Amino acid sequence: MTTAFSYSTTYILDKSHFSETFDESVIVDTSKTVYFKSVVLALFGLAILLFTEVNPYAAWFIVALGAIEALSIRFRKSWWLARQMLSKAANAEMTLTIDEQDVCSKSFYVESKISWPNINKIEQTSHGWLLYHSQGKNYISGRCLSEQASDFIAQQAILKAH
Repeated sequence: MTTAFSYSTTYILDKSHFSETFDESVIVDTSKTVYFKSVVLALFGLAILLFTEVNPYAAWFIVALGAIEALSIRFRKSWWLARQMLSKAANAEMTLTIDEQDVCSKSFYVESKISWPNINKIEQTSHGWLLYHSQGKNYISGRCLSEQASDFIAQQAILKAH
């Protein structure tokens, strides 16, 4: 008789965890087309400044928005990490529970439960697992998983692939 699988662990949502999450789950587009919105904002602000009688403060504000947009793209990871570290969840303790029914993440500020049938795809990354579902994707760091938990997720990935 086999026993039901259940795994639970706790970890801290620190800067290294957030950095790993970003590196493993965000696809960074390095093409120049990602700057299109910022260029359009800057050009629109300059056009208002040069060719209309609108208050120049409003025009400079639009130019500044374009510059901030470009900086947020150029420094995407730093920008994202700073926002995460300023959030309430930063340095909070997270409890991860994986069993045969679902994957649960619970902290003082967040409670998430994803059932295995609701997961469309499971992808192994170099440091963990990406779980794709209808609301997006979640990342589970391999450093907080036991070998048995990693094997269980790998089995689930094989089941999802077929």
